[in-house]
Amino acid sequence: MTEVWVVFLAACLAAFAAIVGLMITKEIKIAEFRQAWINELRASLCELSSKLAYLSEKTARTSSAARVDGPVMAGCANVLNDDDIYDIYKVIYQVKLRINSLSPSPEEKSLLEFLDKHTQCNNFSTFLLKDTQEQFLNLCASVLKNEWERVRTGGRFYVNSSNLAKILFVYSMLGVFALGIWNIASQLLADFP
Repeated sequence: MTEVWVVFLAACLAAFAAIVGLMITKEIKIAEFRQAWINELRASLCELSSKLAYLSEKTARTSSAARVDGPVMAGCANVLNDDDIYDIYKVIYQVKLRINSLSPSPEEKSLLEFLDKHTQCNNFSTFLLKDTQEQFLNLCASVLKNEWERVRTGGRFYVNSSNLAKILFVYSMLGVFALGIWNIASQLLADFP
């Protein structure tokens, strides 16, 4: 009877180890995909930042040149052509599509609100301000840090599963230990008249 339980326990431990190995492999693959996604988001944010800075500089130079040459007429200060506007909105939507806008984290929500606020009506001149650029940089850094933490710690399912695996492993080892002590005690009691 004891041998059957030992074989059964060994089979259960082997199955448990296989399931844990499968979960770890899956999480490693998800982490690789997530890291690639983070790198693409970082590249898009960098491209967006550089395009916004370039366009705001271009707008500022043209506006100041127009003021020197004569009075600025309504609508003449906007020097952005259709290609500039297309490029900037393309990058904005690349960023927005990489962020889950249906259920964003607080950091992602702040970044999306910032983008909406500072890119309305093709007015990119507010991005020229140093404070605005610093705010954008901090928002980007917080989104990327939050995502990196998710990669580093693993998903919620992985964390819960690994904690469960640790608990089950400890209890199974305690069970094996208790079974061993039970067998030794029963043999000693059987030999003792």
